[in-house]
Amino acid sequence: MGKPLSLDPEFLKTLEELTLLSRDDLSGVVGADHRSRMLGPGLEFSDYRRYSSGDDPRSLDWSAYLRLGKLFLKTYRTEERIPIRLLLDCSASMHFDPAKFSYALHLAAAFSYLALLHLDTVAVAPFAAHVSKPLVVSGGRDVFWMVAEFLGGVKPGDHTDLYFSTKEFLARFPSKGTVLLISDFFDEEGSQRAVEMLRMAGHDLVVLQLHTAEEQRPTAFGELLLEDVETGQTRTVEFSPESAAAYERNFSEFSSRLQRLTLRNGGRYARAVTSLPYQEFVLRGLHRSRVLA
Repeated sequence: MGKPLSLDPEFLKTLEELTLLSRDDLSGVVGADHRSRMLGPGLEFSDYRRYSSGDDPRSLDWSAYLRLGKLFLKTYRTEERIPIRLLLDCSASMHFDPAKFSYALHLAAAFSYLALLHLDTVAVAPFAAHVSKPLVVSGGRDVFWMVAEFLGGVKPGDHTDLYFSTKEFLARFPSKGTVLLISDFFDEEGSQRAVEMLRMAGHDLVVLQLHTAEEQRPTAFGELLLEDVETGQTRTVEFSPESAAAYERNFSEFSSRLQRLTLRNGGRYARAVTSLPYQEFVLRGLHRSRVLA
């Protein structure tokens, strides 16, 4: 077990003013700050409807019967918790720059704290080629220490298989909820299949693309020996300012494809570069992306 991950206390206080937004059509699951459209026994009165044979007579409004001579039933909003699940990429490409892996862990911690604040159940599922044993906690902010300890002990894996990991994740968590997928998404084919599977399963999906400034805009020039950190394959390339500009265009197109894929499948998308403090990304970038309010 590693050292527990820590978040700045002032940042935690700021998180208490925020809410994790979610779709309002998750049938049967709704969080403390997310109201369901389902009707049934609950705490908040919703409407009246005509009494039908087989209805619970305890919900009859007898005062309406005395006034109108007809039987009406009171209906109430059902309020349940939304499960919040975090799929956290821990593959070798995420750990190539330790700051990038640390950034991902801190994002996962911030989302977990937010969810616990609003009494939601949180599941943190690290993955690389497979999904590791997830942590599932609930009970409010007092159990956040369990998340901090868990994230402090998460180790980087090997190659990424986002498609297979998502299949494993869906087998573990078949019920609908909000899924936050944190990754660099360098497994592009697997990313497409994973996003489509999560949407088909009915999850409220948030895609968070994470990368370093160097991954977006390389600064090294000349003859370079490049090595794929996940496969070990090497390649020698001649890198000039012109080829760097072409690379940057390709990276921008890659990110745009991921954004279009997410939006096409009903999800929300945000991109973070590690040169921006994670606190600023959470407080500003995720507000613009309609992930937080």
